[in-house]
Amino acid sequence: MRQKLFGFLKKYWTAIVLVFIVLLAIEVRLIDYRWPYLRNIDSYDFSRQMEETVENGTIPPVDKYKLAPDGSPRGTLNSYIYIGAYSYMFFRTFFPNMQLYDYLLWFPALLAALMAIPMYFIGKLLYDKKAGLIAAAFIAFDASIMSRTLGGDPDSDGITLLIPLIIIALFLYTYKYSMNNKFDKKAVFFAIVTGLVSGLWRFVWGGFWFVIWLITGFIIVKMVFDLIRVRNIKQLLLGIKPALLSYFIILIVFFMITIPGFGFAVVEATMRGPIEFPTIKSETGSFPNVYVSVAELQNPGDAREIISRVGFPFFILLFSLFYLVYSYIKKRQHLDTLILLGIWFLGPFFATLVAVRFSILFAAPIAIGSGILFSKLMRITTGEDRSIED
Repeated sequence: MRQKLFGFLKKYWTAIVLVFIVLLAIEVRLIDYRWPYLRNIDSYDFSRQMEETVENGTIPPVDKYKLAPDGSPRGTLNSYIYIGAYSYMFFRTFFPNMQLYDYLLWFPALLAALMAIPMYFIGKLLYDKKAGLIAAAFIAFDASIMSRTLGGDPDSDGITLLIPLIIIALFLYTYKYSMNNKFDKKAVFFAIVTGLVSGLWRFVWGGFWFVIWLITGFIIVKMVFDLIRVRNIKQLLLGIKPALLSYFIILIVFFMITIPGFGFAVVEATMRGPIEFPTIKSETGSFPNVYVSVAELQNPGDAREIISRVGFPFFILLFSLFYLVYSYIKKRQHLDTLILLGIWFLGPFFATLVAVRFSILFAAPIAIGSGILFSKLMRITTGEDRSIED
């Protein structure tokens, strides 16, 4: 019996730890919450839209509580509303007496805790299982994320942080599979799923383009490194062909889903996103632009203030990048990890130069970098690795 238990734990220890992280993350966000109300105004707005969806099966095309007396057209659907409403209706089949308000107390905590799962796979695919688990713990208990995803606060922060991690995890799995195998039906399937989730992401948040650009930047930089290595364009294209085909399928599926809802403007928005992003607080164009006065969208100053705001975890991320650079120089290892993490570091850095709110985007690369760095220290301590560059 003892041997069976030991064998079970040895085989499934990562899943057990991951489930523990998820459950603990939910508990921490719900502990001592005992108030008969939601936490902020936006939470009530989302709650009301979810309630209308539950009652009607879909979001009514006109919001009668805005721009009285005629109301305001809602425009393109928000997937987050449907996710919240339909998930509540699903759980209500098992708990008939559960009210929407009761569900929305723990729904945001659940969404945030689920971030640990895709983060585990990202860390595992980029380095190893221990890095994945450490990264999962870091993202689940990140202070800046926890403050925005507490129980009783069904704002959209949880979903806008969760879905990008799912997309990146799916893309990495698609990329790794296509590079290690021939471009087959399974590779096409993985690419289609990645494109589908990417399309869903556009219906959640207007800043959807940053994930597309993260993936595109990774592919481009990887091609540059490979070209420097092989110095032959034909050989380069032959080697990266499976990844390129997967990438194009992702884009095709993404636009097939989003163009019917947003028109061809979504293509332009995807391409112009990084260019127009710094003008988010522009006082020109449509008026009034309330973003000019939003506290969280104020300019933090310079790089020193960004580092001060993020704190010590910023240096953990830098140390992990230094390690990856050193490992690549010495043994040509971990290039994919270095490229993705490097781009993921630069993106939030420049975004935070525009507005302090976007410092929260550092949470994901910091979690990955922390997972890699601490996993490396564990590997050296246990003798699994003999030197730093391994």
